[in-house]
Amino acid sequence: MPHELGSVTLAREARVQVRFANGEAHECLVDTGFDGALILPRTLVARLQLPIIGQLVIQTVGGARSTAELALAEVVWLAETRTFEVIVSTHDDSLIGTEMLIGARLVIDYVAGTVEISK
Repeated sequence: MPHELGSVTLAREARVQVRFANGEAHECLVDTGFDGALILPRTLVARLQLPIIGQLVIQTVGGARSTAELALAEVVWLAETRTFEVIVSTHDDSLIGTEMLIGARLVIDYVAGTVEISK
């Protein structure tokens, strides 16, 4: 069964590796409050040479609005190569949102310190 594995940090954050089609991997925080696919830092987007496809107006939990660039990334996810939209962050944020969890099961085991995402 295809799956992605990760771990729970000492700060109780669930983290998993995202593997890009070019073979590079990057650790991301699982954020079930984010309904998009990925948020990645601008430095990583530049290094991966992800194409910028436009801009997006985003609204934070507090209601503040801002604009962010939107890029595309090919990701090997649950044994399939898929294209996801990426919100480009000016910070060091690396988040996986619920769009990447559609059709999957997320298990975070805080006792064992493990994260598993499976089909």
